[in-house]
Amino acid sequence: MDLIKILNKHIPTKKKIFSLFHKKQSQDISSFFLQTIKRVKKETKDNSILNALCIELYDLVSYYIMFDKIKVTKKFLRLLEELALPMHCIGQQKWDETLKKVIKLKL
Repeated sequence: MDLIKILNKHIPTKKKIFSLFHKKQSQDISSFFLQTIKRVKKETKDNSILNALCIELYDLVSYYIMFDKIKVTKKFLRLLEELALPMHCIGQQKWDETLKKVIKLKL
């Protein structure tokens, strides 16, 4: 139940993403995604919830990124792709290292 509450609270809708993009058309919106991940990391200490959030974020925007409707920096996109993989596929230690890189990232 906790997972559903957090996902509903923090996952932006498609309308919100496109409105952000239209407001900041010259900039990318990767800082918005980075702030969302950092905010959830502060609120919850459970990595499985954070992994589910990253999977949902990536699934939400991957189509729009591929067809250049949304701009995201490549450095952040590569890290988001790693975080969006299931934890049991890449291993807990590798996933934690990638999360630390994302938290330290400055955009």
